[in-house]
Amino acid sequence: MNFQNNSRTHLVLLLSVLIVGSLAISCTSSEKLLQRGEYDQAIDRSAERLTKKPSRTKELNVLKEAFELANSFDLDRIEFLEMEGLEQNSIEIFHLYEQLNRRQNVIRRLPAKIRSQFTLVNYNREIIEAKNLAADTSYIRGIELLNRGDRLSARKAYEEFNRIRVFFPGYKDVNNLLYEAKFYGTKNVLFVIENESDKVLPADFEAELKKAALKDLNTRWLNFDTYADSLVHYDNYVVLSIRNIDVSPERIESRTFTERQEIQDGERYELDQNGNVRRDSLGNDIRVPNMVTVSAEVTESRQAKSAFVGGSIDYIELTTGQLIRTDNISVEAVFDHYSALASGNEAALSHETAKMIQNRPVPFPPDEIMLMDAASLLKDQAKNHIAANRRMLEQVN
Repeated sequence: MNFQNNSRTHLVLLLSVLIVGSLAISCTSSEKLLQRGEYDQAIDRSAERLTKKPSRTKELNVLKEAFELANSFDLDRIEFLEMEGLEQNSIEIFHLYEQLNRRQNVIRRLPAKIRSQFTLVNYNREIIEAKNLAADTSYIRGIELLNRGDRLSARKAYEEFNRIRVFFPGYKDVNNLLYEAKFYGTKNVLFVIENESDKVLPADFEAELKKAALKDLNTRWLNFDTYADSLVHYDNYVVLSIRNIDVSPERIESRTFTERQEIQDGERYELDQNGNVRRDSLGNDIRVPNMVTVSAEVTESRQAKSAFVGGSIDYIELTTGQLIRTDNISVEAVFDHYSALASGNEAALSHETAKMIQNRPVPFPPDEIMLMDAASLLKDQAKNHIAANRRMLEQVN
């Protein structure tokens, strides 16, 4: 209980910090943002306030200064990158021109009397040139990376091609190259089940385990299969090795106890200390509830049976045949059924016992059913284990 209270307290404190932090950011003045060198944030804040109240001279001055400084820094950076002459600079140049254009779009949305005080430049030609050059640069770099033939380079190539798709949809054959980079950058993992115990499992046991929705665990660079695909090259096996299977004997445990309750059994005359019937102020005999204690004898029966399945989840690198990790795993499916019989006065029974006597003994589930229940539990636990190790599987060696 203390742990829950502490957790709740920590959560409340964390939420309070986040709320206060959000309010502090939203309340920061445009002038303070300007002083901190956060020019675009200052522009957005001033523009927002000028839209509501165009007569704010102070906000207009902040907007002008932030706009001029931000543009100056970006244009100086573009000039340096162009003078440097490196192909890879084209991507940054493109983003800088887009940033200049976005900044001007903020001004374009302001009232005319404010907008007229700014000199806006048409960067369309520069943006198109930079975009073409950036696309060419990423395309060439992506091809070079893809041709290296290793998984990490394929993932980097994917990022290059994806960058092109974002700012230049339909560029050359970039969609096909994205698919190719995704194919070579992805690790494929097959979920395998091995029964290493000396027990025979039910026919549907493995099928139940393979219902684990491992596709939910897929990432950009990781693909899980529960059934082998002949067209897929697998990099890892995740092997669920079952080593221990134990189904307990059927057990019946009984206990007998007595329950008592005080209940009303009609009424009786109230007597005074001399044994005479008491009367009220009108002369009427006084009657009171007649309370009696009743009892009932209860025989409670508990039917119990369990199925234990244990083993390990082994992560195997197929290229080397190396076991890279192993985790123990076990589950227990439990059958518990309570029933009861009562003799005596049922009015003496508690609410819980009254419900229990409605139950009757039932047939014990067969071993096969118990093991299938265990398979269902094992399926969920195996998925949780694999999810916890997903990052390890995704890594490139």
